[in-house]
Amino acid sequence: MRYFYALSIVSLLAANAAAQETLTLKEAEKAMLAANPQAASAALDLETARNRLSAARGGLYPSLSASASYSRAGAQGGDPYNSYSYGLSGSQPLFSPSVPASVRSAAASQRASQAAYDRVASRLNYELKTAFADILNARETIKLSSETLKRRSENLELIRLKYQAGRENKAALLETEAVLKTSRWQHARYQKNLRLLERELNRLLGRPAQSPAPALSLPLPPEPPEELSAFEPRLGNHYSLRSARAARDISAASVDAARSAVLPDASANGSYRWNGSDWPTAPNSWALGASLSLPLFSGGRLSSNLAAARTALRSSEADLKNASDEVYLNFEDAFLSWREAGAYMDVAKSSLDAAEARAWLVRKQYLAGQTSYFEWRNVEEQLITEQNQYLAAGRALIVSHAAFTQALGE
Repeated sequence: MRYFYALSIVSLLAANAAAQETLTLKEAEKAMLAANPQAASAALDLETARNRLSAARGGLYPSLSASASYSRAGAQGGDPYNSYSYGLSGSQPLFSPSVPASVRSAAASQRASQAAYDRVASRLNYELKTAFADILNARETIKLSSETLKRRSENLELIRLKYQAGRENKAALLETEAVLKTSRWQHARYQKNLRLLERELNRLLGRPAQSPAPALSLPLPPEPPEELSAFEPRLGNHYSLRSARAARDISAASVDAARSAVLPDASANGSYRWNGSDWPTAPNSWALGASLSLPLFSGGRLSSNLAAARTALRSSEADLKNASDEVYLNFEDAFLSWREAGAYMDVAKSSLDAAEARAWLVRKQYLAGQTSYFEWRNVEEQLITEQNQYLAAGRALIVSHAAFTQALGE
């Protein structure tokens, strides 16, 4: 494809870019993820999941605790006395299937939180790329509008001279004046729209809304390949699939936990204590042992919980299959849209070249008196339309590539 050359919406910056610090897309992504409250919330959720996983793993290791007590008592007519008690106690699970199940559930929850964070980051990156494309498109539109204003001012002077010489009618003069005033109004509207877009970018980056937007640098989107097969291996790491797999793993861990509820639970316990009325010379005692518990009757609660957990597991497996289908369909749709936008870029460029050549020719013919004002006017309008369509095609190409990247889960 030839859409790379003359892609002005991407390759050109604002007129004062040399005097400003240029903000690249990578720098903007870092600033956005650090300042955006949605990204911060997702990052905190991920940190919470990591801490819960550490807490769940702690159930696999022995626990040790210390205790101490002191009291002073007495009776009327007698001397008061002290009472001390202090010691150590510990326990170690020997057979507790519910603990490994809770660890697997916490690990799956962490993966789900990571996928949720990646989902937020992917959506914000898409919004950021779209904001870059919109601002660059708006700046190029203003530049094009300025050139149009200059050309239409020259046209008005030309029509006025022809009217004063009696070679053009008053309707043409009045219409040219109205067109120039309309162009001035459109130019002011373009400036307003640019300011609104810059404010949205500042908000996305966590900057003050009134701050002037910097010059922007956006890399050219690559040319889309002919086939999808090059991207399919990366699709397996999509955040939606990782989230669905984590939900299935949580359900599987719930099944294991419900199944372990009908199994015995065994643990080893030990303690060493000192107690008496004098410290530190106080009697001591120790104890070592093990405990075993086995549920005998629960009124059907345990079996019902197991059946519910198995049903939830089958549901999560169905959700995973559905997520896989949706991810692939969205991915294919985004790829086709990206390739279509790249193909249309060639069409827009060819149409613009043809409109520029025809506008130049018809202008020369009008100056030589070989064509009418109305034909010249129509050709001028067509040229402006093709210029705007070319800019819009460049924006659509960037946005479609950003949508494809999001559909890829990146």
